[in-house]
Amino acid sequence: MASSELAQRICQYLERLSPKERQLADFLLTHEAELAIYSSADMARLADVSKPVVSRFFKRLGYESFAQVRSNLRRDVSSGSPQFVDLDNNLEQLLSAHQAQETRNWQQTLLGLQSQPLDAIVSALLQSSRVLVIGQRNSYPVALHWRQQLIQMRRSVWLAPQPGQTLAEEITDLAFDDLVVVVALSRRAKVIKALLRALSSSEAKVLLVTDPSGLELTTYADWTLPCHQLSPGGFASYASAMALVNVVCNLCLNVSHKPRISQIDQSYQDLDELDTTL
Repeated sequence: MASSELAQRICQYLERLSPKERQLADFLLTHEAELAIYSSADMARLADVSKPVVSRFFKRLGYESFAQVRSNLRRDVSSGSPQFVDLDNNLEQLLSAHQAQETRNWQQTLLGLQSQPLDAIVSALLQSSRVLVIGQRNSYPVALHWRQQLIQMRRSVWLAPQPGQTLAEEITDLAFDDLVVVVALSRRAKVIKALLRALSSSEAKVLLVTDPSGLELTTYADWTLPCHQLSPGGFASYASAMALVNVVCNLCLNVSHKPRISQIDQSYQDLDELDTTL
């Protein structure tokens, strides 16, 4: 049985839809989890229908436009409020709640990842002349993880901003063959929107990593990888964001050349930096 408002409305009108509208309805019912990141043009292209069909379809369902549907979906996805658990009295319940929510976070993140043009993203991560990774506040550790993984496969991977520095100097010289990875997870700095606006006017490609509350920023990026961060406690979870980095970088590793990794391993040995007993 259809559970969401959108699915219920579609089922209500299903028998009265034209063939093209039915085609769009089928797409919506099987991709509802990703709709919050699409524009109406994206919707038309992915469902293989015209933009007028998209417009008429949502008006037939009683919406003003697809923009209203997308806004509702973003609100629903990002409006979950923390459900605090008494740690002293119910540790088992707390751990169970965390396990269940992390599972949902990763399932939703993975579903969103499957709908992205991963071949193009992997190609950009490996073949761009430079990769600049930007993350502030709680996004910084995730940005650092991006850099740490990528630097093992390619050269010229930079992290910004450096301690005590601003962003303007970092983006001034961006070229058409550069890639900027912007990690903009929940409670991001206000400068991120202005940064993305500036990046969209540059020649560089932009990969945005954000949670559903930041999906309005997708218009400034070439690609967007959404992460889900809901938590049963007062702090957002970054587990799915770190797992996403792992998946994408492993995809890169599958197509990258291995000599650099061998050279790094030799340098580890020469410098005696790592504990090899583990």
